[in-house]
Amino acid sequence: MKQRVRVVALMQKRGKILLLRRAMGRELAEATWEPPFSKITPGEQPEEAATRLAAEQIGDNHGSKGAELVDALTVAGLHGNPDNYDLFLTYKIKAADKDTARPSGRYDAYKFVSISEAINMRLSEQGRAVIRSLWEQEHHPRVDSATRRQYRENRLTVYIDGGSRGNPGPSAAGYYILDEQGREVERGGEYLGSANSRQAEYMALKLALKRAIDLGARSISFKSDSLMVVSQMNGVYQVKNRDLWELVDEIDEMLTRLKSYSIEHISRGENFVADGEANRILDKHWL
Repeated sequence: MKQRVRVVALMQKRGKILLLRRAMGRELAEATWEPPFSKITPGEQPEEAATRLAAEQIGDNHGSKGAELVDALTVAGLHGNPDNYDLFLTYKIKAADKDTARPSGRYDAYKFVSISEAINMRLSEQGRAVIRSLWEQEHHPRVDSATRRQYRENRLTVYIDGGSRGNPGPSAAGYYILDEQGREVERGGEYLGSANSRQAEYMALKLALKRAIDLGARSISFKSDSLMVVSQMNGVYQVKNRDLWELVDEIDEMLTRLKSYSIEHISRGENFVADGEANRILDKHWL
């Protein structure tokens, strides 16, 4: 595989980060947002590249001392190329209150937003990978060993739901996790961009499964109002849609890490919390 290294300048002002909008062109069907990215030029250190990138976008020389490495993320298969993987080095740089961006070239607009706002925006593929990693650090901090041991010894109940407006169209996934005593552990979700309803339902399962495993769960009872997901995951029907094959393979691999699990069909009315999370995210993105 070929590796590409990219530097990300996470320009922060009053707790918000700078995002630039990529103008629509031949390669883009719709405008998307992302933080500033750059290659590292020969002889340049990563923090120097981040500082240069900040100066290009803000027009102020902050100096390399202002660049603090906050994330290093490796992503494989971006832009549909399975033979490449990208290493994103994200540096935090503080912008002065008076600083404004100067979008040019492939960018035509900018805004300062919170990480929580950014995760629900229409992001570029590489932008979504970076922002999602930062959002998970902010909202899903590393679980301590005592908490993981607690959930490892008990069975979690996980409600899941995915929604698509347009089918395909803007989509989101939601989940709701309870402990063995019925107490809420966590609720959340994620904006998925453009997807169809079946992809959204399976993405909800994958997202919730990953989070439950991160919490230390070894035994999970899934609840879904999608008869398709429940029937296919229980082996009643085969997964015939090609757009689900890779996704289902990823879910199957994660399920092998569990001691036991079940997937049960419930009514939509019983799934109102997870459904509400998915719709909350869609409303936040589009209203």
